[in-house]
Amino acid sequence: MKKEKKTLLIGVVLGLFIALFYAHFFAPRYEIRKEGLSTMKLDKWTGQSWVFANNNWKKTNSTEENWEEVDKALSEALNIPFAKVDSASALKKLREKHPVLVEVPDDDLLERIKIVYSKKVLVNMYLGDFLRTNGEQESSESANKGKQ
Repeated sequence: MKKEKKTLLIGVVLGLFIALFYAHFFAPRYEIRKEGLSTMKLDKWTGQSWVFANNNWKKTNSTEENWEEVDKALSEALNIPFAKVDSASALKKLREKHPVLVEVPDDDLLERIKIVYSKKVLVNMYLGDFLRTNGEQESSESANKGKQ
């Protein structure tokens, strides 16, 4: 009788160990991915996802919008000029000129182009506005000092 209890206890402990090992290494529920500048947590069991923002996980909304149509409508609303460029040939020429880009997939390269270009444009626009505003303030301050 003691041998059976001992065998049962060893079997239960061994079974729990194997189950925990499997759950920890082979079947984790959550997967954390870094995509560009954002970090996402995916629940493999339910399909839900969260984005890490402001030191907090925020649930993402899964919408099935046709973003190309939305982008086109927004561009038309603002009268943004759209250059007719063959992206494939342009990327090919870009990679020929800069060999470091050869190994980067097209989608990742296009995403990085958006980030670099928008950063440069937005920073320059902000700094231009700042200098213009700051120059107006300085000129009005100097005019006020001249009147005194």
